[in-house]
Amino acid sequence: MDKDQIIQMIRKNKPSLQPLPERLTKPEDNTDLKTIFCNNLKLVGAEVIRIDNEALVSSFISSHFPGAVDFSQPENWIGYQSANSKDKSEKLNTIILKGQFGVAENGAIWLDETNFPHRIIPFIAQNLVIKLSGENLVAGMDEAYHKIDITKTGFGVFISGPSKTADIEQVLVFGAHGPLKHTVLLID
Repeated sequence: MDKDQIIQMIRKNKPSLQPLPERLTKPEDNTDLKTIFCNNLKLVGAEVIRIDNEALVSSFISSHFPGAVDFSQPENWIGYQSANSKDKSEKLNTIILKGQFGVAENGAIWLDETNFPHRIIPFIAQNLVIKLSGENLVAGMDEAYHKIDITKTGFGVFISGPSKTADIEQVLVFGAHGPLKHTVLLID
């Protein structure tokens, strides 16, 4: 069987799309999504820094993350857009991305390929910094799935905290298969 036949068989046996479930839990009206979001990010090993407004972000980044490559600025995408940029990408230490929205229940932030030049970018740097507006938070994953338009992008990912793994002896190791440090700049 050749490659085309295998692909045709997969396409023919593709399951039909199912509707998303209704919201299982509703947050109380007085729930502060920003606080829940920040607490859950801290639980998974991320650092959260709340910044009062967008005007202060640039100076904060300059003073706390010198030398970072800010991919929230599309002009910085040059040279990182293909697999041929592997050598350049491997030298990334700290990168800055702009998140589209965050999920309070688990501290996850949604990004897709409109937020970075190549799929490897969020995973290859040692330090990942994500800027996110506090206005772009949802309570749970059910709301998050309704916000994602899969027809507009080919790749997307929820990121929550630095990468980590635990071996047989239950030793937690950060940075095993992605960023060692994850910082979220939550802009109020």
